[in-house]
Amino acid sequence: MFPLGSLLERGMAWITDTLTKIRPISFVRKFQVILTAITLIIVTWMLAIPFFGQDKINLSQDGPYSEGKNALDKVVSTKDIVYEDEEKTKAKRLKAFQSAPNFFDRDYRVLIDVIRPAIQEDMEKYREPKPTGEVKTSAELLSAVPRWKNRSKEELELLLKTPGKSRVRDLVQQYSNLVFSNFCILRDQPGDYSAIRSAEARVRNSGASGNKEQISSVEGTLVIPRMYLYRDSATIDSLNRLAAEKLQATDPQLLSVIQKLALTYVYSNPACTYNAEETKNQKQAVMDRTEPVSSRINAGETIVKAGEIITPDIYQKLLIVNRYATRANIASIISILLIQSIFVIIVYAFLKKYNPKRLNDVSSNVIVFTLIWSLVLWAYLASKAFFSFENSYDSVFYFALVIPTGMVCLILSMIYDEQLSIAIGFFLSFFVFAASRYNPTSFILAFVMTVVAATYGRKMRKRIDFIKAGFYMALVQILISSSGYLFDSRNYWVAVPSGSYMRDLWESNIFRLYLLCLVNGFVCSTLTQLLLPIYEYVFNIPTRFKLLELADTGHPLLQDLLTKAPSTYTHTFLVAAMSERAAQNLELDWLLTRVGVYFHDIGKIPNAGFFVENQHLIPKKENIDKNNPAKAAKIVIDHVLDGIEMAKKARLPREVIDFIPEHHGTSTMAFFYHKALAELSPSQKKKLKKADFQYPGPKPQRKETAIVMIADSLEAASRSLEEVTPESLDALITKIVNGKLAENQLDECGLTLGDLEVVKYSFKEVLLSSLHSRPKYPKPEDTKALEEKNKNILGKHAPKSH
Repeated sequence: MFPLGSLLERGMAWITDTLTKIRPISFVRKFQVILTAITLIIVTWMLAIPFFGQDKINLSQDGPYSEGKNALDKVVSTKDIVYEDEEKTKAKRLKAFQSAPNFFDRDYRVLIDVIRPAIQEDMEKYREPKPTGEVKTSAELLSAVPRWKNRSKEELELLLKTPGKSRVRDLVQQYSNLVFSNFCILRDQPGDYSAIRSAEARVRNSGASGNKEQISSVEGTLVIPRMYLYRDSATIDSLNRLAAEKLQATDPQLLSVIQKLALTYVYSNPACTYNAEETKNQKQAVMDRTEPVSSRINAGETIVKAGEIITPDIYQKLLIVNRYATRANIASIISILLIQSIFVIIVYAFLKKYNPKRLNDVSSNVIVFTLIWSLVLWAYLASKAFFSFENSYDSVFYFALVIPTGMVCLILSMIYDEQLSIAIGFFLSFFVFAASRYNPTSFILAFVMTVVAATYGRKMRKRIDFIKAGFYMALVQILISSSGYLFDSRNYWVAVPSGSYMRDLWESNIFRLYLLCLVNGFVCSTLTQLLLPIYEYVFNIPTRFKLLELADTGHPLLQDLLTKAPSTYTHTFLVAAMSERAAQNLELDWLLTRVGVYFHDIGKIPNAGFFVENQHLIPKKENIDKNNPAKAAKIVIDHVLDGIEMAKKARLPREVIDFIPEHHGTSTMAFFYHKALAELSPSQKKKLKKADFQYPGPKPQRKETAIVMIADSLEAASRSLEEVTPESLDALITKIVNGKLAENQLDECGLTLGDLEVVKYSFKEVLLSSLHSRPKYPKPEDTKALEEKNKNILGKHAPKSH
């Protein structure tokens, strides 16, 4: 019984081997066609769903489904229909119109220029004593101040008895100010006053200090016609509370008189007027900004049953079904399919021109198409909630902000390159555009996210780069979304400010929009960080993070190489230094090059002593049979085959394994072939085949493996140089490169003559610094002899003692 972990590991290894197995290019192309067809069918179906409809119903006056008739058959909606409900929209707008604030004008000059002087004048007469010095009677006070004619005898006598008449004046003045400021007092009661009183009021104050107009908000109940000062119980209660709160230290009997006196002046001089025109304009603006109310007819919903009377409500639903019904389903599907096919052709042509060897294996196609399908499914599910009539998300956000296009492009860029990432992102951008109901801002968001993710993905080296990627993607989305808002003339802020800046900011469209941009950016980078190790493990992909793990010299295979073939180990790291420098100078994948070199000679481990570099460390007579060059050649060739098997067992990525056979290509082992031609007997030579002395290949298929091929031969040959000089290295490098060219080993890798010059310079730079001559250190016995000689010389010349 195998443990569960071992079974799981074996199962995953089998899946990886199956997916990454090298297959004929014809098989891969057929596989691509099948996956592309499946993708087109899935995407077309998802994009065509909104166009699926049903036959129109005869709703004419004489038709079988006119209002008031009995329905012939049951009518069922075949699709989800979200439509503007005109009746509900009308009711909502009417409610918004009625609840919108009313506007009034209040002139403070009435208080300053009329009411205050009148109070001052009457108070002077009230305070003025009789010439005889006697106290005035109530009749005399009333005669002196005719504006107080409605005050009773008792109230007037109370005023006359009150000491501190200046305080009475101040109290009347203060209370009149309070009533004037807290209430908006009209001369007459306007029409529909009950509606005015139930809504908020906006009062424009003019004539106050500084002559600046100020708008204040008050409750509708505080807008009153002046008659309400005496007749409306609610208003009287409000006036009494105001007096009790603000004039607390006043005797209750006197306070009642003070209130009546002050109200006399306010009643006589109402300062508020109803601004009917501005109220109408503002209410109309609020009503126009009111969003339409959407209603929904669900797919499968029964509109009317057979024999049921067609009521006005049912008839309206039948009208809606007719409005959204279509007979153009096939035409819509074909249209979407044709547009997609055009985009697929564009993507194929782009990859064919700029990256023809990409997607030439099954695993790469599975990775790309599963990512596409995942995003398409995500978009389909997201559209259900995004375009739901209950939420109205599309009025605030853009559909592309809920689709992780950046995640797909980041993963593709990190696994492959910018070209493939941009090509696939271009196709996905069209899909997002169509799924967003052809919103141009969503297309721009998706495509720009593609470019940003594809470009930055190749630069990611550390875990902090995932956070940076999320920030960059969020920032780009914020800029484009802001541009979209300006272009669409959308409202950034709340429709009706509450008066609290922080509350309005929290509820504003711009805050929610920018928050979603941040969420999308960091969701894309986080999902990439989560999914990348899974793809690395299942498909054995050499991402930069995987390569960094393999570059650790503690890897078991590298440790075996160090202990069993130490000179090969040393050779490996010098070849790695040369190849990495050349790859960097040519802007190639230098990390893959380094890792590929680390494992390129692991096949020598089983027979380490056979190879010349290790013979001085592992001397055995049976290591090499000098009289059997064919057998020796087979052992050398077997180190390539053994290396491939060892690498597969260690689950090294295929791109790393490629360095093992390709760094030899199909080149001939000249030493053994020459030896066979020179020493074998004539009968043996008849059986001699040059193919037996050639490596199995293939030739280098990429620039990185071609560089390693040259570096491997150069490092071995450089050991034979008697003197390391720039000239001798130039000659040696040229000789080796020409030899590879003569054998046509560099025909399929893409290296140009210009590239080869960069490679030569890079190799010479590394070798000069690695193989420089060192001074010979003296032997200890020679140093000791010189010391003795020096002592003897000093002894002869020492001064004599007397």
